[in-house]
Amino acid sequence: MSATDICGRLRDWCDLYPNPLALTEENVAARADEDERLGRFAGLDALDREQVIELISWKFQSMAHRKALALRGVSLERWGGQDGAAVLIRRALAESDDDKALTTVCGIYRFGPAMSSVVLAACRPGRFTVADSRALKALRGLGRMPAGPPGFRQADWLPYLRACRSLARLCGMSLREVDRALWVAANDSEVAG
Repeated sequence: MSATDICGRLRDWCDLYPNPLALTEENVAARADEDERLGRFAGLDALDREQVIELISWKFQSMAHRKALALRGVSLERWGGQDGAAVLIRRALAESDDDKALTTVCGIYRFGPAMSSVVLAACRPGRFTVADSRALKALRGLGRMPAGPPGFRQADWLPYLRACRSLARLCGMSLREVDRALWVAANDSEVAG
């Protein structure tokens, strides 16, 4: 697929986020609401417990079981202390190495790559994106990543991040726009195969 084609497709898919069956105005409003909600975290060097709970609720809004598991990682007992969630998040946001940043947040009990990347992407939107199995599937379908298992593994993080950054640069889009587009693209029969 040519650069012009891929960029056009990404923009079209992004416009269909979050609900490909919704009216355009509904999606525009939903994206604006999400941008406002996540935008409050941009540039923060630390998060309080309530902020992390808000991010967990956003990421796992339709997955009650995963939400409950992630909330265990920020329980009052696991929040404080030298290896608590608060400290790990602060360390990760100060980390210059992309892999170490994700690994540090993954040190929070019951936080995998998906939830860990949400923390990074919310606070550093120009540098990180959300690790998502649907987006990973789309990148593979587009030939931007090699084949692999369907679930997002920590080993997928750096190649995934590189592929998303490359598409963002190529198409003049934000990482969040690329993430949204790939999330929708995972259901495109031409991409999913």
